[in-house]
Formats: sequence, structure tokens, C-alpha cells
Amino acid sequence: MIFTLLLGLGVLLFIYYWITMKPKNFPPGPPYLPVLGSVLFIPTKLLHLTMAGEWRRKYGPLVGLFLGSKPAVAVCGPNEVLEVLRREEFQARPDDILFRDRIFGKKFGLVFSDGPYWVEQRRFTLRHLRDFGFGKKSMERLILDQVDDIVKEMKNHSIIQVNSLFNVSILNMLWGMIAGVTYERNDERLKYLFEKLDQAFRASSPAGNAANVFPVLMKIAPDLSGYNHVKQIVEDLQDFLNEHEKTMDENNPRDLIDVYLREMKQQSSNPDTTFTVDSLIVVCLDLFIAGSETTSNTLGFSMLYMVLYPTVQAKVQRELDAVIGRDRRPSLEDRPRLPYAEAVLAELMRVSSTAPIAAPHRAERDTQLNGYFIPKSILIFFITLQQDTSAVLSLYSLFQDKEHWGDPETFRPERFLDADGKFVRDDWMIPFSQGKRSCVGEGLARSATFLSFTTLMQQFTISVPEGDPKPSTVPLAGITITPAPFRIKITTRI
Repeated sequence: MIFTLLLGLGVLLFIYYWITMKPKNFPPGPPYLPVLGSVLFIPTKLLHLTMAGEWRRKYGPLVGLFLGSKPAVAVCGPNEVLEVLRREEFQARPDDILFRDRIFGKKFGLVFSDGPYWVEQRRFTLRHLRDFGFGKKSMERLILDQVDDIVKEMKNHSIIQVNSLFNVSILNMLWGMIAGVTYERNDERLKYLFEKLDQAFRASSPAGNAANVFPVLMKIAPDLSGYNHVKQIVEDLQDFLNEHEKTMDENNPRDLIDVYLREMKQQSSNPDTTFTVDSLIVVCLDLFIAGSETTSNTLGFSMLYMVLYPTVQAKVQRELDAVIGRDRRPSLEDRPRLPYAEAVLAELMRVSSTAPIAAPHRAERDTQLNGYFIPKSILIFFITLQQDTSAVLSLYSLFQDKEHWGDPETFRPERFLDADGKFVRDDWMIPFSQGKRSCVGEGLARSATFLSFTTLMQQFTISVPEGDPKPSTVPLAGITITPAPFRIKITTRI
């Protein structure tokens, strides 16, 4: 009898919890279930397509979700995305146990931290990256050295698999900026690190996964949840930093890691210091992840679209021949004189959308968006829970909006040229996000992409190998997206 009463009470409480978990005037969205929330109705792959397509048509530019009991808003309308990026109350990051457990249980790093810690770490990192060449001529030399390695690799093959062509070289550029050293292209340690980074990206989703709702999955299914991949990267970075510190000279810092370690020692007596070994590891991890994946994927897509659109490839080459010739390599100083190449890269970033969903934002206070109520926290059983509302932003919605672009489904670089053939920027082209939370590595990524793409177009003509199928533009899913595996035939021009 008592058991039956308790069971009935539990069922009633369960139903009450389900009914009351959704705040009043919250945006419409998919069904939500007790405990699970909307998780069963959120696609695990290529979420950006669902957000910009089915959800936007069915629910509008704002879609209300629950990740377990945690409220979230999928921002699917371009104007709403731009508004969230501008508004101060949306600039924090979710306090997610999945991210915390991967990074020493704290909100470390540059991507998933916020508040005074984030301000101090971002300012310190940018200042010292600039000291060591970020945005300067020495950065261009570092990039070109790695581009030379890519050129050598392509000259050694008549047919090559694109998906493994750029990753090691791009990661090496980042090693040079952060750790002051670079490795040989065939270095096994560098290849291993990139493989782990790629596995971590492919195993995750921009909106999280079941491990966000049930953190125990990180323990019972660590590979499936992606936990083991990131944990291994963190351990590898720890080993590298230990080796790096042994050769450090405090009076002559060589790189970002050296100046960070020096700052740690100088602040060692400060109990409130944000400079720790754990923090350094996660800062480096964020720089590697943010920089290597998006840049190498963008270059992979550049090869894909050049073989699919040979007339565009030929036009890029004619411009390069006319402006630069074939006796020297392209440089960053050539960018203003290569408007068509710039337009092609802008169009590539628009159609490929390697990071179609921005890193999640968080509402720091109760607010309104498009007339809907976005709560900082929700009431469950009359108890206020600190379940801050996450905002999942579809950058893809900006790049594929028909009203803005006219024919977004068409690959057409000319949309970024004016009547005089000059390159024209578009305010909606923000592949590195915008505002306070814009990517710290944007300058390096844009420079690396431009120098790599123009050099390869100057040096080679690429096409689909005889007998190979036409490459697909449908990408592989993950936090970022990458082209499905494909090969190219290489013909040397110089």
C-alpha cells in the first residue's frame, strides 16, 4: 500500500515537473520529455541544416529546446543571430559539466570561459601572440614555410587524397606561433595529435550530446561521448609542456608558452591568480582546436570546389598570372590586387560553412528576444535552479539566407565583386563570429587560407582523377564540418 502511494506520488511529481519545466512565453520548439527534454528530437549530425530548414519553417527564427532540464534556444534567423552577438547579456558561456570534466573541472581556456578570467586570459594571449609575430611579417614567413611543404607533397604525387593534405601543416603553423618550434611534415607525434583533435570534433555535436544530459556516459562510454579523445589530447599537451619547461630561459622567452610560464612564476604568491599549468594547457588546446580544424577544412573545401568549378579555377589562375606571374610566390601584400581570388575565398567560406554553428552563448540575466522570454534560470518544484539558458547560434543561417543573397545555393564568387571588379565585403560574412566572442585566431586563419590557396592555384591545376566519382559537397558532421574523402589529380603549372 505504502509502495503504491509512493509510486503514485512519484508519477504525479514527474508529470508536474514535465508540465512546469517550460517557462511562460518561451519560444516554440520540438516536443520535450521528462528528464530527457528535447534530446531525442535533436539531430546528432548536421544540426545546422535542421536549424536553417525544418525548424525555421516550423517554429520560426527562435526555437525553444530543453537539454535534459536545461533550457536552450536555437537561434535560426540571421537577424536574431546578429542581435545575440551584439547584446551584452548573451556574451557568457554555458557552465556545462561535459566541458568542465574535460578541462580539470573548471571553466578554463579561451572558448568556454567567461568573466574576469576570460578577459585576462584573452588579453594576455593576444598581446603576446602579437609579440611573437601574430599579424606581422614573421607570421607570413612561418605560413609560407608550411605552404612550401604542401607544394612539395603535391609535386611528389599525380593523385592525392585531399583530406590528409593540409592538417599537419596547419597544426605546424600553430605550433610555431605557440611553442616556437615546428616539426617535419611526417613527424608521427604531430600526426597523432591531429588525429586526436579530429576524432574529438567528429565525435561531438554543436548542441552537445547525450553526455550533456547524462554525464555518467563519460565514464561508462568514454569513447562514444568523446571524453577519451579530449582527455588524451590534454595528457599529451601536459607531457609537451613539461618537456618545454625544462629548456626555458626566463630572461629570453621564445614563445607564448614561455611567457605564460614566466607569468605563472611571477604570480605564484597571488592566491587569486588565473595563471596555472591547467589553464595554460586548455588555452593551448583551444588555440589548436580553433585554428587547425577550421583552416584545414576550409582549404579542403577550396580544393573540392575548384575541381567542381574548373572555370572558376581557371579565372583565379589568370588573375594570378596577370598580377604576380610565375616567378615569385603570392604574398599578403598582393591581397588588394587579387579581388577575384578574395571573392572566391569569401564564397568558399559562405558555401562550406566549416563552423556553421557558433560556440554556445549563455543568457546572464532574464531578457527578451523577438518578444519571447529568455530566462537566466527556471523554476522546478518552486525552487530556482541555476540552469542558465544556452543560445545556439546558426551562422549558417546568415550564409544561406535567400532574401539576402538571392541564390545562396549557387556557388558564385561574383557576388563579392562590384561593377568595377573590386572586392566588396558583406556584413553577413562572419565565419569567425563577431563581437567580443570572435575567434582569436581569425587573422592567422585568413592569412594561412589566402597564402595556401593562391600558392596552390599558381602552382597547380587540379581535377577529378579519371574513374573517380564526382566529389560530394555533403560534408562529414561534427562540431566543425569537413569534406567527405575525395582525391584530386595534380598537374604542375610551373
